[in-house]
Amino acid sequence: MKKVLLITHHETSNLGIISKILSKKYLITSIYFKNIKNLGSNELLGYSAYIFFGGKMSANSQSEVINNEFIFLKKLIKSNKLIIGICLGAQLIAKIYGSKIYKNKNDLVEIGYRKLDKINEKFFKNVSSMLQFHNEGITYNSHMSIYAKGRNFEIDAFKIKKKKIYGFQFHPEVNESMIKNWYINLSPIKKGTDSLSKILLDHKKNCEKNYKWLSNFLYKVI
Repeated sequence: MKKVLLITHHETSNLGIISKILSKKYLITSIYFKNIKNLGSNELLGYSAYIFFGGKMSANSQSEVINNEFIFLKKLIKSNKLIIGICLGAQLIAKIYGSKIYKNKNDLVEIGYRKLDKINEKFFKNVSSMLQFHNEGITYNSHMSIYAKGRNFEIDAFKIKKKKIYGFQFHPEVNESMIKNWYINLSPIKKGTDSLSKILLDHKKNCEKNYKWLSNFLYKVI
C-alpha cells in the first residue's frame, strides 16, 4: 500500500476531507513541519506522495522553519516525488521555481468561495467554485502550466511542467468546522472577505462536487 505524508504548519491542524479520502486507499501520516528533525532521512524521503498544507506564515518569511521547508521541498523535487501544495504549500513550490509571492496592490484579500477561471477545463470538470482564504498571491513563472487564474490574484492552480507537482491557491480540503475555526481567528477582517454565513451557504452548495473532484484527482495522481 502506498504511503502519503501530510505536512502541516500548525500543531493542531485539521486535515479536512483529505485524510478521509486518502485513508480509504493509502497509509497516511501527518506531521507538523516544525517537528521534523532530519530533513534528509530515508524514512522521510520514502513516501509515494507529499501534500503541503496552508498556514498563517508567508512564503516570504526568512524564518528557520520556512528556510528548512524550502530545503526539504528541493530534496523532494530532485527525487521526482509527487508533491501537492495547498495555499502556503503552493506558494512555497512556486517560489522555488521563480515566482514572486505578493500582496494585492489595493490591500484586498480573498476569503470566501470564488468561481474558478478555468484554463484547463478538463482538469476541473464538474466543479465551479473553491474556497479562497489568503492575502498573498503567486506570479507566473515559465515552469508552470496554469490550470486556473485568479481574480484579485494572478494564479489559482498550476502544474510544474514535466514534474508530478501541483499547486492550488484555494482550499479543496475544507470542511465546515475548519471554515468556522479559520473565520473566528480572522483579525482584522479586510476588504475581500465574505460573511461567515455566506461562506457556509456556498460551502453547502459546493462541498459534494468538490469532494468528488478532489477524490478523483488524488486517486488518479497517487
